[in-house]
Amino acid sequence: MAQLPGGRFWVGSDAKEKFAEDESPRFLTELAPYCLDLTEVTLAQYRSCVETGACTKPADKQFHCNNRREDRANHPVNCVTWTQANQYCAARGQRLPSEAEWELAARGGEKYFKYPWGDEPPEGRTCWKSAHSCPVKSFPAGAFGLFDISGNVWEWTNDYYGPYPWPPASGFSRVYRGGGWSRRFEKWMHTRLRNREAERFSGAHLGFRCALSLPGVKCPFGAATDGKCLASVLERACEAPKAWNGARCSAPGEPRCAEGRLESPGHGCVLAGEVSLPGLDLAAEKAGVQRAASPELDPDCQLNFRDRPRAFRYFGGTHRGRTLVSRSAGCKNRDVGVGFDSTCCP
Repeated sequence: MAQLPGGRFWVGSDAKEKFAEDESPRFLTELAPYCLDLTEVTLAQYRSCVETGACTKPADKQFHCNNRREDRANHPVNCVTWTQANQYCAARGQRLPSEAEWELAARGGEKYFKYPWGDEPPEGRTCWKSAHSCPVKSFPAGAFGLFDISGNVWEWTNDYYGPYPWPPASGFSRVYRGGGWSRRFEKWMHTRLRNREAERFSGAHLGFRCALSLPGVKCPFGAATDGKCLASVLERACEAPKAWNGARCSAPGEPRCAEGRLESPGHGCVLAGEVSLPGLDLAAEKAGVQRAASPELDPDCQLNFRDRPRAFRYFGGTHRGRTLVSRSAGCKNRDVGVGFDSTCCP
């Protein structure tokens, strides 16, 4: 593992540099020093945990699941759920990193790299545009001596997904970060990009690495009942006349939390009496989704998705809603941006 210094760190993107809406608002937090695996957990390491009975087998139904192959021992384990990743780290006496810890590691701390190796483009520096994952350490290390923190497989983090700046206390999805081996556009490799899926989800693009809290190190904002450091937000930009009051953006004279919300340590202002988020309304997610043909992108679909030669742009609704609607039409995403999915369809 590499020991990282922690300290004060700005998470996210400002308005002029963001690739997706959920990278903002940018906010300042502080992290305790911690350790992080030099590489993504390999298939060989994970199989050893399975042999002890502390872990369950990865899925192997998808063609690109590494557990299907005997020549992938030094590739990252993939096709594991958040729960399986969490169990593996716990079996080692460790844990999954928080989203902020992952981003500090990827950006080189206060160097604020665009990519883990600096600001140079990804070509020749990570495992991407590939037909499958790569052995760990196939490319030079980036910030803090870490390998493949962008590229190879996306990596589960401990946090529930929600809008910045506070990590939710509960939720439908967990955050994963880092871009994967199949991505073909540079934006998927940059160090602020966020993604998420349900804890029970697994995929060939998705693996993890473990973190370790250092013994005797004091948490900047105190510890939760499970011993993990609580999150906090020291600063974020607010639109005048509002200013950051330590919990939210509020106008002069307003309370720290809005009516109907209570302040929860590590999570900001949460709905009074509510611990978990309401159930996912799939109909609402898909409401308003539309599509339009993108014939100028047909050649790209024909090259990269031969059985889906026609390009369409889906817009409206939510990202999850657009994905659900496009998948029902037999399409696959070729690219995703703010408010749209570019797809290749039959």
